[in-house]
Amino acid sequence: MIDWLKTSFSFMRELALAYCMEYDVYFDESGDLGWKLNHPYRKGGSSQFFTIAYLILPTDKNKHINRFFKKFHKDRNGKEKEIKGADFRNYRAKTMARTIMGLLEWNNDMIIGAVTVKKANVPTRLVNSNNDNVLYDHMVQLGLCSKLINLEKVNIIPDQRSVPSGSQNSCSDLIKRKLWIELGSKVEITYRPEESQHNERLMFIDWIANFVWRNYENKSMEAYQILQPRLGEDLLYF
Repeated sequence: MIDWLKTSFSFMRELALAYCMEYDVYFDESGDLGWKLNHPYRKGGSSQFFTIAYLILPTDKNKHINRFFKKFHKDRNGKEKEIKGADFRNYRAKTMARTIMGLLEWNNDMIIGAVTVKKANVPTRLVNSNNDNVLYDHMVQLGLCSKLINLEKVNIIPDQRSVPSGSQNSCSDLIKRKLWIELGSKVEITYRPEESQHNERLMFIDWIANFVWRNYENKSMEAYQILQPRLGEDLLYF
């Protein structure tokens, strides 16, 4: 059933992509790029998995995410403090995943996806390189480039606080090189990191990143399973 739904949504997304000129692309992460895998997470150790999730939507659809958060803040008595995905307990994450799916079901041209790496299987040479941006940049281009190749214009907006320092420029360059040179795309690209506390679309994708990541890290799968029919996903070193 899930495979059939994914095929149907994929077709509708491709159809929608053909009729929009400008898209915004948001991505954020969950977990970390530390390599202390023999100790408990956050007790001297690193996460076992690392996830980057992305949201692609027509620029004029940003208003729907804004309305989503207006209702979210209203339900919290008007409190507009930034809420991270990690702040949700499992039962609350499950509820929010259902709400997110409700939004996505009414907007077939909104695309969500994620790339997750199992860090224990990452090649030693990469781990010892002290260049975490290499893995990070590869995950971003793996998730995004095949979705952007046929678009006319995209504005790529990562969370500025999450992007590794080495990726501030390299990630943008890798995406452009992959699309323009290797894939022959004519897409116009702008790349401008912003802070999630000032951009609710980044908060939105932070939640999704966490719901995917906790499925692998903690075996907390309820929220992930709800999102799965609309989730494009790549797994590395599993």
